[in-house]
Amino acid sequence: MPQPGLAQLSLELPATEPVEAPPRPPLHRATPLAPRPLCLTLGEAARIMREAVKDKSYRSTPVGLEVAHFIRWFRNEYGATAETLRDYEAILSKLALDHADLELTDFEPPAGTTRLREFIDERWGEAAPRTRKKVRAVLMSFFRWAQGEFKLQGNPVVPIRSPRLRDIERPLFDRDVVDRLMAAQLELRDRVALKLLFLIGIRKGSLAQLRLKDFDLGRRRVRVHSKGGKIRNLPLPTEELRQELELLILGRDPNEYLLFPEVKAPRWQKGQVSGEDKAEIAVVHANRLKPLSSTALHRWWYRCLQRAGVVEPGQTKGMKMHAARYTAGTEFYLATGDIRATQQLLGHEDIGTTANIYVQPNEASLERKLAEIYEAGDADNDSARPR
Repeated sequence: MPQPGLAQLSLELPATEPVEAPPRPPLHRATPLAPRPLCLTLGEAARIMREAVKDKSYRSTPVGLEVAHFIRWFRNEYGATAETLRDYEAILSKLALDHADLELTDFEPPAGTTRLREFIDERWGEAAPRTRKKVRAVLMSFFRWAQGEFKLQGNPVVPIRSPRLRDIERPLFDRDVVDRLMAAQLELRDRVALKLLFLIGIRKGSLAQLRLKDFDLGRRRVRVHSKGGKIRNLPLPTEELRQELELLILGRDPNEYLLFPEVKAPRWQKGQVSGEDKAEIAVVHANRLKPLSSTALHRWWYRCLQRAGVVEPGQTKGMKMHAARYTAGTEFYLATGDIRATQQLLGHEDIGTTANIYVQPNEASLERKLAEIYEAGDADNDSARPR
């Protein structure tokens, strides 16, 4: 029988809801690891860098914003050409992306000079001295502008010495190789472009900017847009070239470029042919009012060389287009012996550039001159001997 005190006590207690016990931690379970930072491959990083230049997103960095101001000044007040602006932006965008966490004032010398030395060594340490000299010139222009705009007190590029230039081998094309190169081209515009390179030695950038309206067939002249925005009128050297241009220009828009981008594909992909003709190539799209980019012009050059068997299929380096300009200058000088006329043809301000770099007497001409000297001396000695 229950005791009365215990019953009374149980009646006086308030009713409470059951409370769940807290969950016990799992036994012998490792603590979850923190998420690892995202790692990019070299290819992904390179793609991001290229896209940052194309879409101008590098300008979102502090240094990139100053680069944008410099490019605008360089175009509007200095008058730089589109090609020069492209070259400068390619270098300065790398400076902005590699130092995205820094302000422009962080490049005050001497610390800024050290940073720039490391930047040049990291990016162009294995490049040719001429390339590193060009990089230094671009950086010098940018930081000189920044100093002139009172954004910096000193120029960090001044203590960096220009690399010593060493003589390099400048290959020339033999005449039979040039003839084979011309004969291998199926399209008329390719033959015309190659003749302009090898006969009058126009630059790569000038070739890309040539429009059909730049050719004056009546006066046998071609208008060439050279470095620094200069415009020169050069003669068309042969009647054959003039006739080829006449066929090329006939019925065409004068604003079309001589070389323009094309998209090509096998005709069987378009359902036009079948069977043995599947390898035939058709033009899918062509923008005749747009010039070839520097990269596209580089590929065009090596396609021409591959058609003639000058380089191996797939080769894209080792035979620069500028060698055609060296060949044109050398051949013209050897034929005329006139260094001033050669300077005028190539458009050099300094005749020393023409004489020391572009005019390269070959071994055959040296042998011929030596023979003329010593054979003439032998003839004089024979005539002076008593008979």
